[in-house]
Amino acid sequence: MELRPEIITPPPGPKSLDILARASKLAHRRLGPQQSVPFVLDRKDGWFLYDVDGNSFVDMVTGWGSTVLGANHPEVAEAVLAGLRRYSLENTDYVYAEPLLTLAERLIGLAPASLSRVAYEVSGTEAVETAVKLMREATGRPFVIAFFGQYHGESYTGQALSAQRSDFSPRMRHLTPGYLHVPFPHPFRCPFHRETATCDGTCVVDYIEHHLTFHLVSPDEIAGVLLEPILGEGGVLVPPDPFWDALTDLCRRNGWLLCLDEVETGFGRTGQMFAAEHWGVEPDLMCLAKGLSGGGLPLGAVLMSDAVAEAAQAVNTGGTWAGQPAACLGALAALDVFERDDVLGNVRRLETIAERCLGPLGDLEAVGEVRIKGLYIAIDMVTDPITKTRAPHLARAIHDRMVQRGIVGIEDGVSHYRVLPALNMDPELFEWSMHTLADTVREVGAEGDGPHR
Repeated sequence: MELRPEIITPPPGPKSLDILARASKLAHRRLGPQQSVPFVLDRKDGWFLYDVDGNSFVDMVTGWGSTVLGANHPEVAEAVLAGLRRYSLENTDYVYAEPLLTLAERLIGLAPASLSRVAYEVSGTEAVETAVKLMREATGRPFVIAFFGQYHGESYTGQALSAQRSDFSPRMRHLTPGYLHVPFPHPFRCPFHRETATCDGTCVVDYIEHHLTFHLVSPDEIAGVLLEPILGEGGVLVPPDPFWDALTDLCRRNGWLLCLDEVETGFGRTGQMFAAEHWGVEPDLMCLAKGLSGGGLPLGAVLMSDAVAEAAQAVNTGGTWAGQPAACLGALAALDVFERDDVLGNVRRLETIAERCLGPLGDLEAVGEVRIKGLYIAIDMVTDPITKTRAPHLARAIHDRMVQRGIVGIEDGVSHYRVLPALNMDPELFEWSMHTLADTVREVGAEGDGPHR
């Protein structure tokens, strides 16, 4: 099995450049060598991407966390193909098929005990849209509390609910009102000026209770709280433990529903099947997608309590492509692999390797924090360790050099570099990749520069 990438023609190669130039005339957004991934994909298999110029790269994007068992896992692929041959495409809101039931039973058996019903969707964006509708209908209240730094999708609702960066959702918020944003509970950049070592995240809950609901919106107008249990796109921010007890208590006292967006954290990414398990959180709703598919066909879902489902019977969920039988069969095959191959155990073993390789980077002046939770990994770059000023140009410099060295991770203009490896990745390949990343961060940090964007 291949255990190293191979760069034959430094990207972008001539074939990639030609395709990007032609596509740029047709695509909505311009394509070219300046884009984050400066090559054209020819195929992907296992833990590798292959471009049209003959290069291979370690895949640390995994379809933004979708191919959790690597690309084209044979058992998942065969289950999907068999499902397509048997069921083709069907509107399962209208014509039901048994794989939807089988997967629903499996999901409810794995999920927190508070969740007992399933509504299928196609994507994480649609799952979030549905969750918001359910929350508002179940409570009869209009407002939903969300958090700075989060990402919830590309629709109007998803973008208005998100707050990753202000210029990521232009001219959208006034068209989809009803969202109250508060800081995400993380000690590194606590907006309430608590020290990193002592901030326990409860300052955010205090702000919601004593300021937001006093000055802005009455508690009885708030349907609930929607958050990523670990903030992903914003840099793998893990809330301190006390935050969860304080938040769930506030929700209970005010009749607010708690919805966890586990689209990216679900299905083993953080070392547990769901991130909620790290704190024993029992949400009223949970959004799923990405890893739910097992790397087969697109699949999303909203899990909810009986109480939410019964109170929101008027809400339409799903759609023509939601919960395709073949997609459900792929997800079931992936869950079988998780259990048989101890995938969660492998995540924890790789987490130890990541901590050993990347942990020392926290001593560099250009590194604000190294954040590792399972295989949810981010390196936050700063221009000054005291002010913690974000340094997106350094994150981009790391990304560009990593691509040239045969590893493709995630950099999207904020200030951190992320990797989302397959959960079953070979330890030797993973360790080599982490050493390469550590060396690259040290180089960029020592130079302290790179083109500012």
